[in-house]
Amino acid sequence: MAQVKPKAEGQILDVRNLRIEAVTETGMRVTLVDDVSFTLNAGEVLGLIGESGAGKSTIGLSTMVYARTGCQITGGQILFHGRDLRELNIKGRQNLRGAKVAYIAQSAAAAFNPAHTIFDQVAEVALQHGVMNRAQARMDAIRLFRELELPSPDTFGNRYPHQVSGGQLQRAMAAMAMIARPDLLVFDEPTTALDVTTQVEVLASFKKLIREHRTAALYISHDLAVVAQIADRILVLRGGKMVEQGEATQILQRPQMDYTRMLVAERVAAEQSRFVEGHVEGDRPLLEVKNVVAAYRGTARVIDDVSIDVRRGDTLAIVGESGSGKSTLARVIVG
Repeated sequence: MAQVKPKAEGQILDVRNLRIEAVTETGMRVTLVDDVSFTLNAGEVLGLIGESGAGKSTIGLSTMVYARTGCQITGGQILFHGRDLRELNIKGRQNLRGAKVAYIAQSAAAAFNPAHTIFDQVAEVALQHGVMNRAQARMDAIRLFRELELPSPDTFGNRYPHQVSGGQLQRAMAAMAMIARPDLLVFDEPTTALDVTTQVEVLASFKKLIREHRTAALYISHDLAVVAQIADRILVLRGGKMVEQGEATQILQRPQMDYTRMLVAERVAAEQSRFVEGHVEGDRPLLEVKNVVAAYRGTARVIDDVSIDVRRGDTLAIVGESGSGKSTLARVIVG
């Protein structure tokens, strides 16, 4: 059996007065994150909310003591279990990333290598850090696949990335992040590319994983409706500065600052909006799909006897749970 480390308790992360700057080609310094502070406890999710360029991802990456090219952490402290991560040398930072702090990116398709099986990539972090051997990693990967409600967990890892749906691959990336049992997970808009139905499923899986493993998590998103489903507390950012921070219910129901009120109002308006467009009449559909069948080699059918037609001016919504064949049908249509 894999030697799984004890669950962390208490405060995991304490970020104090964080400042991150970028240097332009002309040598000018631009402040990306200015005087940001927050804490995170085991089993807790902090949602980082703000428009594009607010500094959300920059803050998330800083918890691994990482800054993009041209950027630099120039002030503040990043205390992980009481130790300032900025004091770590290169070896210490390498030991931290993946094993103690793990990052879940926006695009699972871009994060996986198409030439290797899902299991090989999920197990790699644990093997590289010496957390467990290959046999133990396989058993633990299967356990995580089951926790994340992935289909056929015993054999799911034998597939290649292109053989599973986007929602399934996003959950596989969560398994890859969790296999070394880090104390902190950084979710960087991991459901942005997913349809609404799959998004709900994936968020529920993430929330279950965090609670059961007592992992602290930063959840980065521009979408307040998404963060509302998973966060315990919310930090609102604008232009690299803190606007408001509080319990999720307080931020969503009783926002104090004008910018936060605007975000909440936009969320409410989006939930209430409905529109129906009529199609332009014509003699025949613009697109006709008749009795389509599709399968990956050696596997069961992904699409079985599907027929649709779309007229000019129409919008046809294809809805279904993760793995139901939505994206596969779209790929078939475009050849």
